[in-house]
Amino acid sequence: MARNRQKYHAKLFKNLSKLLTKSEFISFYCFDEKHFTRNRKLAFKAVILLILRLLKSSVSSELKSFYTEVFKVDEVVNWVSDAAFCKARQKIKYQIFIDLYKFLVRFFYSQIAGKRWFAFRLLSVDGSELNLPPSNELLERFACHHTNSIGTKIPQARVSFLCDVLNNITIDAQIESFKVSEQKMFETHLNFIGKGDLLTADANYGHFRIFRAIQEKESEFCIRMSRSSDFINKFLVSGEKDTVLLWNPSRCTIANCKKYNVDFAPFEVRLVRIDLSESETEVLAISLLDQKKYNYDSIKDLYDKRWGVEEEIKKIMQRLMIENFSSIKENGILQDFYANIFMLNLVSFLAEPVMQEIYNSSEHCKYRQQINWTSALGDVRKRLVLLFLRGVSKIDSIIKSLWESFKKNTQSIKPDRKFPRDKRKKGSRQKAFIQYKPAW
Repeated sequence: MARNRQKYHAKLFKNLSKLLTKSEFISFYCFDEKHFTRNRKLAFKAVILLILRLLKSSVSSELKSFYTEVFKVDEVVNWVSDAAFCKARQKIKYQIFIDLYKFLVRFFYSQIAGKRWFAFRLLSVDGSELNLPPSNELLERFACHHTNSIGTKIPQARVSFLCDVLNNITIDAQIESFKVSEQKMFETHLNFIGKGDLLTADANYGHFRIFRAIQEKESEFCIRMSRSSDFINKFLVSGEKDTVLLWNPSRCTIANCKKYNVDFAPFEVRLVRIDLSESETEVLAISLLDQKKYNYDSIKDLYDKRWGVEEEIKKIMQRLMIENFSSIKENGILQDFYANIFMLNLVSFLAEPVMQEIYNSSEHCKYRQQINWTSALGDVRKRLVLLFLRGVSKIDSIIKSLWESFKKNTQSIKPDRKFPRDKRKKGSRQKAFIQYKPAW
């Protein structure tokens, strides 16, 4: 089966490569139909591949590396200036990178069944913040979050991810001003969930109207609840551990539902109490009411799997170091953001055929093994251009070599690790990059 996927993957890259040279495709994603109509070294395809390759060092260095790799030149090349590239990239709409990463999502589900939890596609949603380069254009679009010690105004974006946590696929990613709430951004994610999906999330999404919106999509949910609700506090006082209750919304909740045009009729919800320690208890609200089929232990394990979305955010923040943007313009920032999402999905897509093999082959080890994502991201990034430019047989060979590298470079899965919850406000938390090596 892996061999068949290897051949099919190779043809996929070849077809994508041809698509990037078609005039109708190019004109659709350019701001002007006259853009990229002349034969130049900095062609449309070259600009797209440069951005997809992720520009993590200086633009001039990336250009030299790119053309040396493409044309197999031993000498130092200075064929294209960084100014020419920066000008060329602004001719391309950032939407092409959204369509490319979502093309991979569609291809994954059309060709690969993927892992499931009780036949559900297990999804999770979470958000984070990104510091952006200081420029007037970005300040106008994303707003000033804070002023640094030398008086420079720093814009900040809020990002939100909807992920398939069992298959490491980012289904939808959003980026907005930090003034836009995660709950508001979740409304867009709702367009990508449906029947057969089970959504997990933390207490930031534990609101009556969000549950109702998920139900309208015929999806299921398992979401941690805040203890600020009287409904939850009454459950805790009762001493029950796992029960089904009718949730009657309060007047404030009804007003909130009316504001967002959401049904506020009462509904049954299952509440599960999990004692993490003597001093910490969490309550999960679940739409799966069958307590025999989905018992207490399976629900506890289910919510633990939500951590997968945190891992996806960690990859993009700390391994890909997304905040090292290569542009100070809005269009360039969005190109970089969605190109990073494409890279995350591409590595998951390429690694899927060998991940179970890695896990099974480590049965004799103290800890089970999994793919080393830092190594995998670096391997794929360095060969991305070759995957798009080489012939089918050569691409086939590259994919095989990637699989061998994935199997050799692994990391341990250490179960039952616990860390104290960081209860400080998000703005006061420090972003830790030191302990994570970048993937290049």
